[in-house]
Amino acid sequence: MAFFRSAFISLFILVPLTAQATNHQEGILLIQGGVERTLSLSDLRDSADVATELYEPFRRDQIEIRGIRFADFVRQNFEGTPSAIELQAHDGYTIKITDWQDRNWILMTHEGERPLTLRTHGPVRLVQEDLRDRNPEILRDFIDWVWMIQRIEAKP
Repeated sequence: MAFFRSAFISLFILVPLTAQATNHQEGILLIQGGVERTLSLSDLRDSADVATELYEPFRRDQIEIRGIRFADFVRQNFEGTPSAIELQAHDGYTIKITDWQDRNWILMTHEGERPLTLRTHGPVRLVQEDLRDRNPEILRDFIDWVWMIQRIEAKP
């Protein structure tokens, strides 16, 4: 009986974790006007047309990235001109970006030549190519950089 109880508990814990990981690996959830669709990670990675180096303040290092300009991504995947874009990370962290048309934003899909994964804070991250007047020593200035994005919603 103890074996069956252990097996049941294992299934109760592991099945939801497996389902969540599988769903997250399939793609990014896009939402506009209550309509949801999933953009596959392979399609997103294939659209990565920007390759550059940027300073990563959380690591205090220069890194090579590949991705897509966030403004281009929004125009390609949402109708009209949203007033804001809300991004939600895998851990529930949510932020609303109102200056999404600023071409400094990059939706990062690769670091070096490797596609981002959950383990490398992916599958996508929102970063800025140029830090402009931000001090890389003050990490709280980068709360709008989002890692492990799983959901992007266009706001009217």
